[in-house]
Amino acid sequence: MADEGPLLAEARVSRASLWDFFARVVVVVSVVALALAFWRLRDVLSIAFGSIVLAVGFRGVADAIDRRTPLSKSLALALAVVGALAVLGLAIEVFGAMMAAQYDELAQKLPAGLAKMRAALDSSAFGHDLAVRSTDALKNAAVGPGPRLLAGVVGGVGQALTYALVMIAGGVFLAIDPARYRRDFLALVPGARRARTAQVLDVLADGVRRWLLGRLVVMLAVGLLASLGLWALGIDAPLALGLTAAVLTFIPYVGSIMGALPGMVIGFLQEPIKAVVVVLLFWAVHFIEGTFITPYVQDEAVDVPPVISIFSTFVFALLLGPAGVFLAAPITVVMILLINQFYIEDVLGERVVTRPHRARRLMLFRRLQ
Repeated sequence: MADEGPLLAEARVSRASLWDFFARVVVVVSVVALALAFWRLRDVLSIAFGSIVLAVGFRGVADAIDRRTPLSKSLALALAVVGALAVLGLAIEVFGAMMAAQYDELAQKLPAGLAKMRAALDSSAFGHDLAVRSTDALKNAAVGPGPRLLAGVVGGVGQALTYALVMIAGGVFLAIDPARYRRDFLALVPGARRARTAQVLDVLADGVRRWLLGRLVVMLAVGLLASLGLWALGIDAPLALGLTAAVLTFIPYVGSIMGALPGMVIGFLQEPIKAVVVVLLFWAVHFIEGTFITPYVQDEAVDVPPVISIFSTFVFALLLGPAGVFLAAPITVVMILLINQFYIEDVLGERVVTRPHRARRLMLFRRLQ
C-alpha cells in the first residue's frame, strides 16, 4: 500500500506523456494535411490571389477618380472597371486585325527563313548531318508526342482563359465592397492583434497598388519604345513584337529577356546581323526604362533585389505553373511587406523607413495616383 502513491503518480505521468505525444502527432498530421490541401488547391489559391491584386488595382483607379471628380465611390468603381474592359476591348478591336496580319506575315516568312537556314547548314557535312537529325526529330515528334503536345497547349490556353475570366469576376466583386471582406477577415484575428493586422492590411494594399501602377507605366513605355525601335530597324511585325515585350515586362528582369527573344529570332530570319542589332535595341530600351522610368514610377518603398525577383519567378513557376510566372512579382512584394511589418518591426523592433534619397521620387509617384 505504501508504494501505491508513487505508482499512481508514475501512471499519471505516463498517461500525460501519451496524451502529449498524441497531441503532437495530431498537430503534425493536421499541418501535413493542410499543406497537401493547399497543394491540391494551388490553382484556386492562384486565382484568389490574382483576384485580390485586380481588386486592389480597380479600387485604386476608382479612388483616384473619386478624388478628382464629383462621382460617388460606386460610380467611380463602375467607371474604372468598365474603362479597363473598354480599353481592353478597344485594343483587341483596333490592333487585333493588324496583329493577326503581322503574325500571319511572320508565319509565311518563317518557312522561307527555315529553308534559308537549312541551305546554310547543307553547305557543310556537319551542318547537313545536324539538319537531317533535326528533321527526323521533328517528324517523329509530329507523329508521336507532337499531337498530344498541341492538344495540351490548346487545353492550357482554354484553361488560362477560364481562369482569367474567373479572376476578373472575383476582382470586380472584391472591389465592390472591400470593407466587408476586410471586416470578415479581421473577425478571425484575435482581438489583441486586430488593430495591428488592420494596419498591415493597409500597408499591403498600398504597396500592391503602387506596384501595379508602376508596372503598368513601365509596360507601356517598353511597348512603345520597342515597337518604335523595331519599326525603325525594319524588323517585321514591330507592333506584335512590341506588344509581346510589353506584356512580358510585367515579369521583372526575366520578362525583359523573354520579350527580346522573338525579336531576335525574326531579325535573324531576315538577316543574321539584325539579331545582334535587336539585342542592342532591347538593351537600350531596358536601359532607358531602368534608368529614367522605373526609378520615378515604381514602388520605391518595396525594394525587391534583382536576385530575389529572378529566383522567385522560377520558384513560383514550379509551384503554381504558368500562373506563378505572372503572379511571382506581386506575391514577392506581399511577402517582403509581411516580413518588414511582422518580423523587422514587430519582432526585431526596427522601423522600416523609406530611404531619404527616394523621398522626392516617392512624392512624384504619389501624385500619379
